[in-house]
Amino acid sequence: MLKYKLKFFSIILILSWLFIANSCIIVKEKDEIIVKKSEPITAKAPKPEVKMSNKTIRTPEGDMLALLPENWFFVEANESLSSEIFAVAVNPEYTLSAIFSKIKKNEENENIVKKEGLLGLARFCFSKQSQKTANNLNLIEKYEVNDLEYQKFCTFSYVREKDNAFGKSAVFISSINNYYEFSLVTLNISNNLNYDKNEFDKIYRSFLATLKY
Repeated sequence: MLKYKLKFFSIILILSWLFIANSCIIVKEKDEIIVKKSEPITAKAPKPEVKMSNKTIRTPEGDMLALLPENWFFVEANESLSSEIFAVAVNPEYTLSAIFSKIKKNEENENIVKKEGLLGLARFCFSKQSQKTANNLNLIEKYEVNDLEYQKFCTFSYVREKDNAFGKSAVFISSINNYYEFSLVTLNISNNLNYDKNEFDKIYRSFLATLKY
């Protein structure tokens, strides 16, 4: 019975994150600093830091895929909240959720991407989000543009003030020029949120390591 209750509450919490992540977020940007990483062309792609399963996240167009960590599973999201979301998964403890969404392209964000690249896409997402909701998230780390030979994406982290729920997102552009966002977020079922930041980062980097686009 407890397991079903946890599953029920975790789905509600995921849906609340989905609403915030796509309907969207007010972000307080303080002293924005941009970090750009680069490595030699000969650098090897990173490997997952946690054990991954053979469960695959794949876009309808087939231009992006990733793997789930072992024992993670998919949950259905309410399509009425956002048609942009195509995959949601949680860990067995219902404490973390991974959300994959396609960013709807329009003239505005396409022009921004042409001028500013992935950083512009991340900024566009924040600007869009801040216009639509009174939910407050604080940007807590630097924008990080990873401009690697094998992967190019921009990451950013945020915390929700009311309960300290934490999230980290990456935006990237596929080989056929679709815009995507991947987010890993904490789920606060007991109202006493406590998570291992190092483990969170390992899982986040493991998702990114399996991304193909």
